[in-house]
Amino acid sequence: MGLIDVKEANCKNCYRCLKGCLVKSLKYQNNKVEVIEQQCVLCGHCIVTCEQKAKILVNDVDRVKRMAKDPDCKTVVSLAPSFIAAYGLENQGKVVAALKRLGFDYVEETSIGAYYVTLAYRKMVEEQKRDVILTTCCPTVNLYVTKYFPNLTHVLAPAVSPMVAHGQLIKKHYGPDTKVVFIGPCVSKLDESEHSPDVDGALTFGQVNEWMEQEGIFLESQEPEPFDRHSNYSRIYPVQEGILRDLQRTAPANDRYDYLSVSGLKNVKDLLGEIQSGQIHDCFIEVNACNDACINGPMMPTHHKKVHSGRLQVQQYAGRATAELEPEVPESIYRTFTPEAVKSEIPGHDTIRSILAQIGKPTEEQELNCGSCGYPTCKDKAIAVYQGKAQLYMCMPYMYDISQTLANVTLSATPNYIIAVDETMKIKEFNLAAQELFKVSRSEALQQYLFDFIDPSDFEEVIRTKQSIYNKKVRYDDLGISTEQTIVYVQDQNLAIGIFQDITKEEKASEQAYQRKLHSVEMAQKVIDKQMVVAQEIASLLGETTAETKVTLNNLKRLIEDGNDNE
Repeated sequence: MGLIDVKEANCKNCYRCLKGCLVKSLKYQNNKVEVIEQQCVLCGHCIVTCEQKAKILVNDVDRVKRMAKDPDCKTVVSLAPSFIAAYGLENQGKVVAALKRLGFDYVEETSIGAYYVTLAYRKMVEEQKRDVILTTCCPTVNLYVTKYFPNLTHVLAPAVSPMVAHGQLIKKHYGPDTKVVFIGPCVSKLDESEHSPDVDGALTFGQVNEWMEQEGIFLESQEPEPFDRHSNYSRIYPVQEGILRDLQRTAPANDRYDYLSVSGLKNVKDLLGEIQSGQIHDCFIEVNACNDACINGPMMPTHHKKVHSGRLQVQQYAGRATAELEPEVPESIYRTFTPEAVKSEIPGHDTIRSILAQIGKPTEEQELNCGSCGYPTCKDKAIAVYQGKAQLYMCMPYMYDISQTLANVTLSATPNYIIAVDETMKIKEFNLAAQELFKVSRSEALQQYLFDFIDPSDFEEVIRTKQSIYNKKVRYDDLGISTEQTIVYVQDQNLAIGIFQDITKEEKASEQAYQRKLHSVEMAQKVIDKQMVVAQEIASLLGETTAETKVTLNNLKRLIEDGNDNE
């Protein structure tokens, strides 16, 4: 796993991160996005541009915390000079105190290492052995050159970054077992620390802020403490042209090199293109991946909010000190860079055309190149699809056309009456079935209000309560129809959309069935009444015959009794 992970639940597939990613090191598949580690240059742009906070850092913060809390482990902070822009000039001593409260034994300025990097650059300028020299303080630029302009790897100045240089000096001063933790505004520094034996961990300002909050440590309550070691020199590095200013302050005049400062990865890309085409020679160039350099780093708590005031504070903090140069630059300051070209298979023209044809772009004239998918051109998007980095239907104009077509088909084909109104009951949609029912065209209906056609009471209630009504039966006698209507509230547009199902036939059939049942009940009642009459008549006849029988039996009984007496 790389340093940048994605919270899938937060990602809304808006492609905002992809639009801002210069190297397009993001892959969209099955409605999921992931960072392609081998292609990423760790500029951090995808993190700061994601409004949904779907991109997160996954470096080992807990390991650094354990080092700081371990009483048997000596830990030293290398604090990037951009901390002044992050916390304010007035809080410099309080930041040192807070870091020591977290458990770090010593706190030093990374500018100590930057000073020696400046000395290495000075020596290169004096030797005049190179045509073009690019500074190598920014790991993102270093990754970008070695991966995407590998043939220009030789123009990278063969020197370590200030962080690594400072790590070397710390271990030399406190002992090789000392743990060095860099703190700054950069994502790529986290990666650089993982590949350097001189730095044991790195944190961003944001991660440190979270840690302090967890520990209940607040800057305003800290008693200021001084750095354990500091340097007045090279504190100017975090601002644009800061490296050049530091170099020109110490380097002798030269008759070969011009000086140039370029910030922002897109501008760096253009610069490399001009170097590659042979348009730039004899130039020492300061390069920064972030616009306005490190004071606008992606992990600055005030990213893109206090750039100018931050620059002023760093300049004030750096002062105008003059350096007394060391006679020799340690050999460990020098390093080499190796090309690590990103290799991607590029499809042919016919393959690209066949991919684009699937989203309604069979010819070049139909290519919009709108960039809504995150890629600059339709062809770039097709190439990404071929490489498995993008989904075919990441084309918003095409999907919009499809959705409009489907919506129009649905509105036209459905037998249900569909009417949408706003809070004033002004009609916003009137489908074909509704037009036929009310004998009015859609364009005419859109100029009218719902109360021009039917009672709007239910619609008004839905708008007022923001609660939908489902499956309510309503009869319109003037139209001669019965309906089952659902009125849905659409919050984003504050609309009420009514879907009316004509149930006139069903209601008529139901009424007829009811009448038949009622008629049957009446017929049954008549039969029962007749049966009751017959039963009563039978009972009456039975009563009469029973009485006559009783009289006859009594008479017979008396005759028998009288006969016995005569004997």
